[in-house]
Amino acid sequence: MKIADSDERRRALDPLRSFCVSAPAGSGKTELLIQRYLKLLSRVERPEQVLAITFTRKAAAEMRERVIEALQAAAGNEPCASEHQQKTRELATRALAADARGKWQLARDISRLNIKTIDSFCGGLTRQMPVLSEFGGQARLLDDAGELYAEAVVALYRQVDSKHPVAADLAALMLHFDNNWERLQGLLVIMLARRDQWRSYVGVHRAPDESEAYLRETLEGLVRGELATLSSRLAPYQAELLELQRYAAENLGDKLPARFPGTEPADLAAWRRLRDLLLTRDGSWRKRLDKSIGLPAGKGEPQQRKDQLKAILAELAQIDDLEKLLADINYLPEMLPDSEAWQLLVHLSRLLPVLAAQLLLVFQQHGAVDHNQVALSALQALGDDEAPTELALRLDYQIEHILVDEFQDTAINQYELLRLLTRGWGQYNELNPGAPRTVMIVGDGMQSIYGFRGANVGLFLKAREQGFNGVRLEHLRLLSNFRSDQGVVDWVNETFTGAFPAADEPFRGRVSYTPATAVRPVVLDPAVDMHAFHGEFAQAQEIAFACRQIADAAADPGCARVAVLGR
Repeated sequence: MKIADSDERRRALDPLRSFCVSAPAGSGKTELLIQRYLKLLSRVERPEQVLAITFTRKAAAEMRERVIEALQAAAGNEPCASEHQQKTRELATRALAADARGKWQLARDISRLNIKTIDSFCGGLTRQMPVLSEFGGQARLLDDAGELYAEAVVALYRQVDSKHPVAADLAALMLHFDNNWERLQGLLVIMLARRDQWRSYVGVHRAPDESEAYLRETLEGLVRGELATLSSRLAPYQAELLELQRYAAENLGDKLPARFPGTEPADLAAWRRLRDLLLTRDGSWRKRLDKSIGLPAGKGEPQQRKDQLKAILAELAQIDDLEKLLADINYLPEMLPDSEAWQLLVHLSRLLPVLAAQLLLVFQQHGAVDHNQVALSALQALGDDEAPTELALRLDYQIEHILVDEFQDTAINQYELLRLLTRGWGQYNELNPGAPRTVMIVGDGMQSIYGFRGANVGLFLKAREQGFNGVRLEHLRLLSNFRSDQGVVDWVNETFTGAFPAADEPFRGRVSYTPATAVRPVVLDPAVDMHAFHGEFAQAQEIAFACRQIADAAADPGCARVAVLGR
């Protein structure tokens, strides 16, 4: 049976090319990763030159186990039950031949299979260069380091009456919070837990004025991106909206706008005036148009202008996400030198690097670190672009191919790690087109659910579009769903298409929905039932309903398994 994406799956095994594979739930991505891993094993001199990275110990263990099973099945010439198993068998046989040629002894030393979690890989880097990575000895890894964050903040507070350079910044922040040090401490603790997200923007420059300039440049880029998105959505209405704005401003006695708002940060005030014309204070489309926004009552032109704006509002309401984009204008930062918000940001940019350094001292005192520090120390161990460390140069020799699973859950630290590991690969590939270094990332933006711990699906989209260090990634989209029958797949396609934006928005970390194609036929019709319970005894009704469903399923000889999912 030919599946819808068979060509894409075949291309993904090309060892001379790099790929970004969008693989939705049930698409068989793990099998594809294993097949490429085996294919690459057959082409390298040492098995360690192929690095596979996962995000959980369970995923790493499963991948390692399935690679070993494939090699053992090939060694024992066990029968294959399907076409894709036959493909895996062929690749495993070639990998065994490379094993024999290189005398790797994989059957006895499976540790040579370079399949690791991101944490274990980073931990290995820091242990190889403990001094440079500021990670002396073997430290305990903490899942929850909240108490140590709070200890670091308290240590920083002791500087408020000292002559330390950040004492004035700390005093200014205290004053802003009305000397409520507990509230400020809580916010700083949260900032420490997320320091991977701001370390690139503050504290990386030598002088405070350079750090401030870099921060300004970053925020200006963010504002331009948001305003450019808005401008493109409103492009067909700009002339009419400018006309209405001028009419309203004249009635309010305000200065008439000379042009439609642009996309520079200086245009932010003009965008906010337009927002106030179109939206209410709570951020919803205006229904009531009156003199408070410059549209007085009356016949003739006043009524024509109201009708004109009503017609435009009706059309704008149909544009995907436009209401939220306009509402969010109020939250975009203004970078006026004398504004309180900007000055607070400058104070924070000076204070946070010192706070991070204080946390490192606390970690050293307790002999413990968080996951964030492991990743940050690994980056430190590799050095910067101008001065890569000996470890980075050694890894450049040791690693030739990288595969990363669940890339949609990548945080900025992990993205930066991959960038550092692939430095110079683009130039190398130009000189060695017959034996290039390759990257394959696999993920599904629709399944990105770890934003609360720093994951950013926008990084998956960025890697897809830009690649790494000159290594371009061909985008492959898997469409086949092997897990669910057609009825379930069709229901999911229909239900979730409207829950995602119409197009990818990398800057905002949003992805569009990609419908899947079922491989399995319809089993039940309807495949999905929905039942609601309400009232005083809703919970008891739900429990009774679930019990009846389980009993009916257990009595059905055609039902092999029952699963109950609960919050």
